[in-house]
Amino acid sequence: AVVGEGQECKMTVVPEHQVHCEEGLACVTPPHRMGASGICQKPDVKPVEPAVVGAGQECKMTVGPLHQVHCEEGLECITPSNLLSASGICQKPEAKLQFAVVGEGEACKLTVAPENQVHCREGLVCIPSSLPGALCVCQQPSASSSSTGGLAVAPASGASPSLRGSAPAVGQRQP
Repeated sequence: AVVGEGQECKMTVVPEHQVHCEEGLACVTPPHRMGASGICQKPDVKPVEPAVVGAGQECKMTVGPLHQVHCEEGLECITPSNLLSASGICQKPEAKLQFAVVGEGEACKLTVAPENQVHCREGLVCIPSSLPGALCVCQQPSASSSSTGGLAVAPASGASPSLRGSAPAVGQRQP
């Protein structure tokens, strides 16, 4: 097939599905989009740049290059998972929460917002203090059951270590 200026061309598909430009026009594809469809343009015309929008705005990635709408840098075009060619909304990528992880005898916090939690390293449990208002402390499971009547909070699985630590709770001894 042969198309005119401003129309979509396809040169990177098998010959029977290629769409060529009329004589005197070039099939210009977006930069860094290997294999993408192009637009028939006069050779001296700069390539078509997709529109770019910000957070909360509609993005379109599954249409021809002339009609694509990309998200600003740092945003992702999030589309409904059950609609293959649907438009999306530009959003920040989901951030994975990183918990602080501390060792035995150090203070732990599990009853706060996830971004403020401090977990015990693997093999330890977060033991609530018997003193009102005191912090919880990371201890070996056997030590915790005798001092608190069996009340212990297990550490979160998959918690990744950080450099953040904290002081031991009031009234707790350092090992």
